[in-house]
Amino acid sequence: MKYKNTSQSKLATLVSTSHQRQLLSMMLSGFFLIGGAYILLKPKSPPEKVINLTPEDKMLIHKYRGIHGGALYISVVGEDKNRVTMLNQNGVVWYSASSLGEGGDRHSTFTDAMYIPRTLHVTWRTEDAEARENSYGLPDISHGFEGGTILGDYTVQVASRIPDEVFDFIRKNGSSLLRLKIRLADHAVLVGWDVEEWYNAIGGRTFRYVMPGGDFKEPKIKYGKVVERGWMITPDGKKVEMDWTD
Repeated sequence: MKYKNTSQSKLATLVSTSHQRQLLSMMLSGFFLIGGAYILLKPKSPPEKVINLTPEDKMLIHKYRGIHGGALYISVVGEDKNRVTMLNQNGVVWYSASSLGEGGDRHSTFTDAMYIPRTLHVTWRTEDAEARENSYGLPDISHGFEGGTILGDYTVQVASRIPDEVFDFIRKNGSSLLRLKIRLADHAVLVGWDVEEWYNAIGGRTFRYVMPGGDFKEPKIKYGKVVERGWMITPDGKKVEMDWTD
């Protein structure tokens, strides 16, 4: 069985500074500054004009109206997770990594809200697992992994869990963007989200995370100290406060 693959590098660009993230928020809102004026960036092919849309496609297009992308945050808590493969609802490799561990969080962005998976099937394996071959017959990490022993195997709902209120907030606050968060724990794959809201503060523009939801929330860290505890939903449905620092 071969996994389908899509190049995440075309959909996700690493963003490392506040200035870049502020620029991104404007671009994802559909506006860009040229010659002192903001212009609207319009997609070449509106999704509503694509043929053969399923009822779920139409529902998501309506849900994401006016949302042009967001930020992606992938992290790990507990043991390192090796040979990680994430497949979306179509069996396409949505994300893959040779190894993920605490403190090695991955931050990237996507420019199409339809990139948000409806479901994610996530596996991680022992280190003897091998990368699947690409069309040239060469091992390619971006095609996921096979073999070895599966240590974690979970399928989670994603798109349907994000409340409409989150997208309503982003539409009303043009300089804000969705942050989708996936965390691999020893007992589960956790899905979370919040909104990166940009605002004017003393010293210039900055951002904060608001409207958190899902299975976990990171603690708020200031000057290296936890000023607001994070939380995680355990397998038995309990909400437990935690002081993750990654």
